[in-house]
Amino acid sequence: MQRSPMVVISRGRLAPAATRVLEELRGSGPLARDQLSQATGLSGATIARAVTALASAGMVRERRDLTSSGAVGRPGTPVEIDPTTYVVVAVHQGVLETTVALTDLAGRVVASESRPHPLGGRVDLELIGRLAAGLLGASPGRVPLSAGLVAPWRDLGLDQQQTGAELQEILGLDVATADHIAAVAAAEFIHRRHGVGGITTYVYARNSAGFVMAVDRGSQIEVSRVGSLTHFPAGTDVPCHCGHAGCLSASAGDQVLAQEAYAAGLVERPRIEEVYLAATAGSEHATALLRRRARLLGRIAATVRDMVDPDRLILVGQAFTGYPPLLDDVVASFDATTRLPALRPTFTRFGAGIQAVAAGTVALGPVYDDPIAAAPRRAAPSGRCQGAAPCAEHALA
Repeated sequence: MQRSPMVVISRGRLAPAATRVLEELRGSGPLARDQLSQATGLSGATIARAVTALASAGMVRERRDLTSSGAVGRPGTPVEIDPTTYVVVAVHQGVLETTVALTDLAGRVVASESRPHPLGGRVDLELIGRLAAGLLGASPGRVPLSAGLVAPWRDLGLDQQQTGAELQEILGLDVATADHIAAVAAAEFIHRRHGVGGITTYVYARNSAGFVMAVDRGSQIEVSRVGSLTHFPAGTDVPCHCGHAGCLSASAGDQVLAQEAYAAGLVERPRIEEVYLAATAGSEHATALLRRRARLLGRIAATVRDMVDPDRLILVGQAFTGYPPLLDDVVASFDATTRLPALRPTFTRFGAGIQAVAAGTVALGPVYDDPIAAAPRRAAPSGRCQGAAPCAEHALA
C-alpha cells in the first residue's frame, strides 16, 4: 500500500521512458513518435522501444486513421493510451457519499456507482468491495491493475494507513491512498498542466473544505500536503459539532445548506440538489441562501490567496460550482476581499464526477511509476495469472 502526503503529478526527467510516454499521451495524445521525442527530450530510438513495450503490454495503441497525409512508416503513425483493457478501481469516501468507479489508463471514468454514507457512520469497506466487484463483473474484458482510496481522513476520523490496508485485503489489489482534496487538485492539474509553471493553489469546498498547492519543481510536479479549512473561522454564529461556532463547513457545507432549506420549507428533502432546483425555479429564499454561501466562499478563497500568494487560484468542489448562476458572486466577493494585486480565480472544469476522477488519479499513481511492471503477463499453465497485477478472472475473487 502506498501512502504519501504528496500526490505526484509528473515524475520528471528521471522517470522511466515508458512513464514519460504515458504522461505525455495522457496530457496531449494521440501523438506520433517524433512528437513524443520532441515533447520528452528522449531519443527517437528510446521512444520507439518504449512505445513497442507499451503496445505489447496493451497500454497504448496505434491510430493509423489519424496518420497525416504524406507520412511514411510507423514513426508518423500517432499512438494513444489504449482505453479498452486496463482499469484501476477508484474509491472516494466522502462525508455523505461513497463512490466507487473504474477509470482507464488515461484517467477517464468507465463506470461508477455511488451510495449514501450516513453522517458520522463507519466506512463500509465490504460495500466498497461489492461495488467494485459489480462494476468489474459488468465490464467484461477489463483488467484491474491497482486501486486508489481518497477521503477527508481527519473529518471522518479515519486512520489512512489502516483503512487502506483493510481495503487492500478486501480487493486483492495494491491500494494507494491520499487526501481527497489533494487528489482533486491533482486531477484538475493534469488537465491544465501544459504551460502552467509556478504555484497553483486549489481551494476545495463541499461538506469538507481545504486547500493545497501544486508546485512545478522542474524535475517533478507534485501536490503538497493539505491545509484543512473545515474548521476555519468563517465569521458566522452557526454551531459546529466540534463545540465551537462559525466553522466554515458548518456554515457553508452542502448538507448544512440543504438542512437549512428543508427547515425553512423550501424543499421536500434535505438535499442540496433540491435547493439548486428551487433556486432555478425562482425561489428567492433558496437563491438568497446560495448567494450568502457564494459570498462567504469567495471571501475565504481571497483569505487563502492572500496567505500563500500563488501564481493562480482554482476553485473546486460542488459548493463552488454546483449552482453556476452564482459564480460571479464568488468572484465579486473574492475581489472585494483580497488585498493583493488583481488575480482572477477560475473554476474547475469538472462537474459532479470530480470525486471519481480524483480517486482514479491516485489509483493510477503506482501504474505510472512503472507501467511495464504493472501490466500483468499472460496466464501461466496452472491457470493462475503472473505479473504484478491480477487478471480479471482472479481480481476481487
